[in-house]
Amino acid sequence: MTCEQLLTFNELLEHYFFNHAVRNDTEWSYRKVVRTFLRFTAKMPNEIDNKLVLEWRRYVLKEQQLQATTWNNKVTHMRALFNFGMKSGLLQHQDNPFNKAVVRAGRKKKKILTEGQTSAVYRLMAQYEEREQLQGGSLAVNWRVHACKPAWFWLTVLDTLSYTAIRQNQLRHIRICDVNLEERWLDLIIAGAKNHRELRLPIISELYPRLEKLVSRSLEVGAEPEEQLFNVNRFDVGRRAKQQGEVADMGIYPIRAFFRRLSRECRFVVSPHRFRHTVATNMMKSPDRNIQAVKRLLGHSSLRSTLEYIDEDVESLRDILEQEFKR
Repeated sequence: MTCEQLLTFNELLEHYFFNHAVRNDTEWSYRKVVRTFLRFTAKMPNEIDNKLVLEWRRYVLKEQQLQATTWNNKVTHMRALFNFGMKSGLLQHQDNPFNKAVVRAGRKKKKILTEGQTSAVYRLMAQYEEREQLQGGSLAVNWRVHACKPAWFWLTVLDTLSYTAIRQNQLRHIRICDVNLEERWLDLIIAGAKNHRELRLPIISELYPRLEKLVSRSLEVGAEPEEQLFNVNRFDVGRRAKQQGEVADMGIYPIRAFFRRLSRECRFVVSPHRFRHTVATNMMKSPDRNIQAVKRLLGHSSLRSTLEYIDEDVESLRDILEQEFKR
């Protein structure tokens, strides 16, 4: 066998990352897709052909019963990896085995939170906050024991998602210095942006109190302006990290654990992206609706992307039908 035939997927990934300046989250997503492929086959990159790719597609869609969009995302990553390998001479393929492997994804109804669901989420979290206050109002708890605690912290997360429509990755990348409480705006930096664009958003009056509280409490426990704002680890008595030096940044796991627990207790799915869809949909229901304002809030570069976020307003449709059939 030649050296190229012995090339492993890990080696191909390392070559790809060395030649592309990708973000940590992007690197993680590539590694995740490759791991799932290696669970299906033990073959080397140069041994992959289109027939094997189609067999993997059948396995993912039929046996694992994953969505078409999930499969297409895997194809996008693997196709880019193989295109690089072929162009750089690391792979011997004449044609990319992942070409023409995508499937048509149906357009699903957008997943939003109804007014009743949003109220239920806030009622539940208000109960947790009230219990914390009755217990002495301690700022710190062990979030590993209960993913919804400290409630005041997670209520700030919910308010930020509800009043800014930002993505969870943007939330994680907000630094304390990105929040201007005096002029009431916050900056979303390139590191957390999907489209590599900075964005400045207003802090409205409903969001200000909790955001101001989080900034103050973070500074009180020794956080520096350049550090991550939304970091539950600062208030985690289980680790006591703040007493031993630098506090580790909050990763994606605490956010996932929180929304998983919230969904279980509310008995319906709650996720950061559903808040994003909900804000866009509700803004377009307003009599003063302005799709350009929605586009700017969501940070999109095209109206087409914005329209994908907006759910059909069934109430408006009902009113139109009522008027039509009354005639």
